[in-house]
Amino acid sequence: MKIKELYEKIRDGIIISDIDLQREIIYNTEKQQLVIDSILNQVPLPAFYLWKNEDEKLEVLDGKQRIESIKKFIENDLMYNDKIWKQTDRETQDKFNSTELSVIVCSGSEDLKRKIFNRINTLGVPLSPYEVLNGLYNGEYLRGVTSYISQDKDALKILGPNSRGKNQMKVLKYICSLRNVKELDDYVKTNQSKSFADDQRLIMKNLKFIREVFDDYGHLDILFNLSIKYAKDLTIWKEHKSDINIRIKRYLKSDDAKFTDKAVEIENIIQAIVQGISVDDKRLFTVDDKRELLAQKECQENKYQCECCKKWFYKEELQVDHIEPWSKGGRTVLSNAQLLCGPCNRKKGNI
Repeated sequence: MKIKELYEKIRDGIIISDIDLQREIIYNTEKQQLVIDSILNQVPLPAFYLWKNEDEKLEVLDGKQRIESIKKFIENDLMYNDKIWKQTDRETQDKFNSTELSVIVCSGSEDLKRKIFNRINTLGVPLSPYEVLNGLYNGEYLRGVTSYISQDKDALKILGPNSRGKNQMKVLKYICSLRNVKELDDYVKTNQSKSFADDQRLIMKNLKFIREVFDDYGHLDILFNLSIKYAKDLTIWKEHKSDINIRIKRYLKSDDAKFTDKAVEIENIIQAIVQGISVDDKRLFTVDDKRELLAQKECQENKYQCECCKKWFYKEELQVDHIEPWSKGGRTVLSNAQLLCGPCNRKKGNI
């Protein structure tokens, strides 16, 4: 229902907002102006619920405060941008009047009416990020995104069940990563009326990579970033698919996964496999390993020396690190262990 039709029905007494179930108007002027701003800037308003009574009148179950804001603006009782309705230009008035509202009309017994009203006012759900985005920038581009994720076999398999635009947001986020774009909203706004075809071809390569290499998509963000970085290595990764999935699954089930950066470790595991490096199943040194290593080192005033920068630290400030990196085949044993301070350990990486 367009706003013009809604207002005419209110004016003619067909839509009635003063019913027993409704609360008193609680919107202050600022909130009323926000309703007008939302309409003129095409921000979607929640649905209006109307009840058709035995007299064929439409009683407002939900939306009274928004309706009153619209009514006050059109009747010159509310200012927006320092102007009342009659002071706004014709183009603005036409845009306002032609805005389509979501209106749901219900009917039935009085008991059902009260149940619906109570349900609306206790189970209201805010718009999801995609629903907001779609309300602002609905057009050919977003329709293309929705069509793609509902029909492409890789997208269907990898993204999983969709709910209120969750998968659309994933795809848009990944597109922005591929395009090196920081502001998702701005990108969608810029491409609102354009075809999604080019971006679809772009992301299809990455989802194909993920589907052909990995068996589980529980850490999809990590896998997608790997697909960007190693797309050229698809053939060799597919040759090692079985080992890659076995080792990743084993790592994710281990205690090591709780204390390490999953993105870094999964990449290290894969790189070791494709390079033919045999890595130790044990990833981290234990507290007992550290205690035994400290017992072998010189101690001065309760401090121990970092084996890289040679500065002295309390034992709590030191970390046990692999001399030969684990990802390059170094074993997690004391003979391959060294004490490093935090800065030196982070600087070292896999060098």
